[in-house]
Amino acid sequence: MRCANKAAESASARLFADAEAETTATDVSSVAEATQPVSLGDAGAGHEDTRVFTEYELGVSYSPDTENGSVSTAIVSKPPAKRGMDDALRRSIFGLSDESDELMNQMNHRRSEGARGRETRALTVEERDRNVLRLAPEKKAWMPPKSVMDHLSATTSDRYRTRLFDSSRIHHLDPSAKNYRAEHEFFIDAFFRHRWYSGNHKRDGPSLLQAWNAYIHNLEGVGRDAWNDKLIKARDKFENRTPTGARYKLHRLSREKGLPCLSWGDSCPCCVNNSARAPKEAYLLTSPWWRVRVSTEMYEGIDNLKSLYDRAGKTFSGGPSAAQDVPRRTAQPDPVRRSSVGSGAPKNPRTGDSRATGRDNSSDVRSRRGGSTAAQLDSAGHRESPLMESFFDRVTLALRDDLEHERGRRLQLADTVLKHRAEFAFAQLENERSLTSLRDELRVARGIVDRSRAEITALQTLVDAHHREHKALCEMLERKGVLHRKKQLTDGTA
Repeated sequence: MRCANKAAESASARLFADAEAETTATDVSSVAEATQPVSLGDAGAGHEDTRVFTEYELGVSYSPDTENGSVSTAIVSKPPAKRGMDDALRRSIFGLSDESDELMNQMNHRRSEGARGRETRALTVEERDRNVLRLAPEKKAWMPPKSVMDHLSATTSDRYRTRLFDSSRIHHLDPSAKNYRAEHEFFIDAFFRHRWYSGNHKRDGPSLLQAWNAYIHNLEGVGRDAWNDKLIKARDKFENRTPTGARYKLHRLSREKGLPCLSWGDSCPCCVNNSARAPKEAYLLTSPWWRVRVSTEMYEGIDNLKSLYDRAGKTFSGGPSAAQDVPRRTAQPDPVRRSSVGSGAPKNPRTGDSRATGRDNSSDVRSRRGGSTAAQLDSAGHRESPLMESFFDRVTLALRDDLEHERGRRLQLADTVLKHRAEFAFAQLENERSLTSLRDELRVARGIVDRSRAEITALQTLVDAHHREHKALCEMLERKGVLHRKKQLTDGTA
């Protein structure tokens, strides 16, 4: 080993010495040649001692001479390149090594990573913003807080067989699922989504336990795919009929496209930071940038949300702005609706400007019956609306309680039927067995009766034959005088 190390050190020292000597000789020759002037004609004359200079060695500066009009040239020598040891020569001296191969592989990997990094830097600002928006934090408005989930996860009852948030009975419905925790979270998320879509916001233990058992029973009955179709139908109904659902639809479509949230008015139920809203140009077709990125489904969702706000009598300052004078479909001035900006109409002090729906508080907005809505928007009307809303809320809450009570009663009846179904099945089986045995006995008795009737018929035939023979013998004996005929009595006495 020592001899090999010494030989390697001596070989490397000799190679470095040769490299330094060659570099020194090159520098001396380049300096000596640089001192000799070379004209343009000598460079292209073709003599034997004529050198061919590269673009690094020959630098020509074209400067017109004032006296003879010639062109002056200057030779710029190329800086000596750093000479390193060749990989093949290094391998021939030190031999092949796995460590050197690993080192070269690491260097090549770093170069490839650097190239990929340069390609990644070539992403546009738009794509970067889209990726940031897609990865932005998002809250699930339908899910209760984690503390509430942990507190309710141990809820049990003697009336129900399944514990709250226990999905072990339905995991076999999807045999391709490999991550049990992910599938369990999916079932819980779908459960709360359906309750949110249906407008059920109860989060107490008994109500959730009853609903969870019904959810498990439905999944076992109809299957996972059919229940997902039912969930999608409930989502579409929720998004088309409620302002909260319409805002959620715009939020969902915006996240899919990587755009800022297009909902306006009330706070977005799923945005963590509600200040990240799309500008007003996004709601119109006048901006080419937004017209390309906002889809037709988004514009339909914007129209639906606007109509729901109009129907509920809500007005907001954000969203589709005073640019309602430029309709979304025609991009021409609207002769019917006027902008609330500069109209001079008094604004509602409670709700602010009505740019979200394109309506102002002037009398040109017509009601459904064709009359003016100015009388409906006065202070008295605004004082009565909270009372009406509270009344409707109380009535709705009472109806929901009645529905929940009726649903619980029916579920209890269903559980009772399930409990007694086995006993009913056993009793029905016993009845069928007894009926079968009675049928067999009846069949045997009928066979015996048929055989007895046949025997009776045969005996009756035999008796008739004997009676005829006896009568014939008696007549024959009477004719021969062996027997005396019986005299018939006319007076009826014996």
